[in-house]
Amino acid sequence: MTSTSDDNSTPEFSDSGYTEGMYGKRKRRSEDENDDSSDEAPAIKKPANTEMYSKASLRMMQKMGYQERTGLGKHSQGRLDPVEASKQKGRRGLGAAPDAVDISATHFDETEEKIQIPEIVNWMYSDADDLEELDRNKLDDWCVRGKRKMTIDDETLFCDPDILKNVLEAKTVFDNMNDLEMRRACQRSNPFETIKNVVFLNRAAVKMANMDALLNFMFTNPVDERGQSLVREHELLYFADVCAGPGGFSEYVLWKRKWHAKGFGFTLREENDFNLDNFLAGHPESFHPYYGEKENGDVYDPANIESLMNLVMQETGNGVHFMMADGGFSVKNQENIQEILSKRLYLCQCLAALSVLREKGHFVVKLFDIFTPFSVGLIYLMYKCFRRVAIIKPNTSRPANSERYLVCKWMKSDTDVIRRHLLDICESMYRSTGDEDIRELVPYEVLREDEQFFKYIFESNNRIGQNQITGLRKIAAYAANKTLAETRQAEIREQCLTEWRLPSAMRTAARGQKISHDEYCNDLLKTNNRSFMTQPEIVLTNPGKFSQHFGGVQDHWFFMALNTPENSQKNYRTFFLSKGRQDVVMLNAKGLWESLPRGVPVEMSPNTLLYGEIVQEHKGQERSQRTTYALHIIDGLILDGEDIRKCPLQERNRLCHKFAEAINKPSKLNNGETSVPIRCKKLIPFREIGPFIDSLEYYALKNLTHRKGYMLPNTDDRFYIPKALLFLCEMKSNLRKNFSVSNNDFYYFDVDKGVSFMANRLPDPNCILASSTTTLNFRLLWKWEQEDQINARRYEPAQTSDDGQTLVFRSDFERFIRQCDDKIRPHSSPE
Repeated sequence: MTSTSDDNSTPEFSDSGYTEGMYGKRKRRSEDENDDSSDEAPAIKKPANTEMYSKASLRMMQKMGYQERTGLGKHSQGRLDPVEASKQKGRRGLGAAPDAVDISATHFDETEEKIQIPEIVNWMYSDADDLEELDRNKLDDWCVRGKRKMTIDDETLFCDPDILKNVLEAKTVFDNMNDLEMRRACQRSNPFETIKNVVFLNRAAVKMANMDALLNFMFTNPVDERGQSLVREHELLYFADVCAGPGGFSEYVLWKRKWHAKGFGFTLREENDFNLDNFLAGHPESFHPYYGEKENGDVYDPANIESLMNLVMQETGNGVHFMMADGGFSVKNQENIQEILSKRLYLCQCLAALSVLREKGHFVVKLFDIFTPFSVGLIYLMYKCFRRVAIIKPNTSRPANSERYLVCKWMKSDTDVIRRHLLDICESMYRSTGDEDIRELVPYEVLREDEQFFKYIFESNNRIGQNQITGLRKIAAYAANKTLAETRQAEIREQCLTEWRLPSAMRTAARGQKISHDEYCNDLLKTNNRSFMTQPEIVLTNPGKFSQHFGGVQDHWFFMALNTPENSQKNYRTFFLSKGRQDVVMLNAKGLWESLPRGVPVEMSPNTLLYGEIVQEHKGQERSQRTTYALHIIDGLILDGEDIRKCPLQERNRLCHKFAEAINKPSKLNNGETSVPIRCKKLIPFREIGPFIDSLEYYALKNLTHRKGYMLPNTDDRFYIPKALLFLCEMKSNLRKNFSVSNNDFYYFDVDKGVSFMANRLPDPNCILASSTTTLNFRLLWKWEQEDQINARRYEPAQTSDDGQTLVFRSDFERFIRQCDDKIRPHSSPE
């Protein structure tokens, strides 16, 4: 186990990297900064008591008869020294004696302030087999119980005693300070203060952007030790955000990855809840707030943590890629024991991480002071669970507070023994009502024996503690002297936004709320030509025209099962447009946008246009059957601003599946969904039409009829009744695919240009594939008006529907497939 820095030129645990860099010392705002250098004052030797006068002031005073070391006035009766700037604070009386803040201000040394952009990160490395030596008996034996301790001034095992003493003293001087004065002094003294929240709802989002960039985007672009992505192809980036209201961390991730990330949020309800309506930069439709089994978001409750784990595992299969935790609460007038008050929060957030992360997942959690054996022991257990661990103080975390972040990288596979141990402790704390407490998780001797770990914690505490002391003294100096101003804020802001890859634009409201749906759609399509959206499908009525419709072979044709052959009541097959959340409309037969049917709320990301159908889904059979509605995506055009119209049909289908998975909310236990489920239809090759029909099963419906239904995969046994098949072609409409007898290979014929070409000679294989517009313009529909159409062969004479059209049977498709195969098979190579 070793500990190194990301910068090989910096010694381990060295403060040498924390320098002022390109920034000079803090400047003091004074009259001299505005002097006109072209006006020269007479040659005067300034006496000691005139050092604070400017040249212009001295020149003016000389004209009035001023002499050195004498007062102004006819009889030199004026005062000798300049009038001092007022140092009165709030409503305190004039001439009040200096307070603790004034005294602390004299201890500020601006040369001690060190700024590093980007910050230095030192990692601790953990051996792969570290967990083999740990079992439940040893972990239980390590725990030390005793009376709850509410003092921290003697906790010097993991830091220099002078550091702890000075940190506590520097905090104490602000106990009686006016909140407004304190806030103003903080804003003026912090070099990073003007960065604020940029385009996000709060500063926490920018803090996460700072850490993500500092750590080489290990959260929004996680990779393994070889640099290979930990997010599989066509997989969402899954994350959890615990103790996270109002949701700044999540808004950053959703802004960075858009709908390609799906989050699970856990936080307290009511005033600490997520503020999803203010997610303007990152859209909240792919974010699922959850409050645990008790529906209160209490992370102290072990039952809530267990239910969060169950939800995440059910939705992701094997856990999230990373988890963030930013829990905290007010400790006003108890700042010195913030660590002791937060120990339970520390533990529960770490327990949640071990519960929801997948193998090689990452974790970041906010901590405050880590002087006590309990906190250090908890970090030691996390250090054993991950390949790498670091403690960082990002620049966006105000220098004067005790905040820092524990970063854990690449969770090991066999951490369940520690998870169950922490769960037992969590349950013990949850049940505890007296003064008994768990004082230690790991004995001091064990921590001390691990030299690399102990040295890391000790020097981290000293370094962050010293910087905090400097920050607190700087605030005291700025509170005592209101003329002081941090002049580097604008320059630092610009450099940090570039370093963190954030825009400098101001936060603005979404434009979609101010324009009509027609304008909104035209903006998405970048055209007002929407003729393809009102183009009806071609209904298959004559098997003799199959060759004309499908061509000589069917390799480029696919089908989907429909529940809605024709629009009626709440069942619609049409285009759906979303401005975000539940502002979703559909296109009616007149080409106008209208609201969705009553009782069918749909929530989708803004800037989305897709083709789909509202489907009646059933669960159970006969009298116990429950019917709900869902939106099934058939094809996508634009998904949350991502234009996929030119992608091949199969790629569009994969993206639509991913999009539906991202925005689809998990079903509630009582089936009280606030929005209907969103799914993407499976794209099935043309040749599998027979096996698909064979896979349908009979279900007893509530009206006591029996119909063949399609069981939806990855649901709680929901199914729907197919009433038609929709055929989609991935090839351009002007092309026909045929088989060449002479070349014993397939070729393409362009009916518009009258030329043919071989597929294997194409410079770009995708040039033959159709856009979504073409695919939708030439879609084909096979209606099932009689059950015999899918169960039996065609009867003679030909049967007709109620409107006089010839019915198409399953056997017609099977016959057509055999005819196409017969044209190819005799000419195939014997080999």
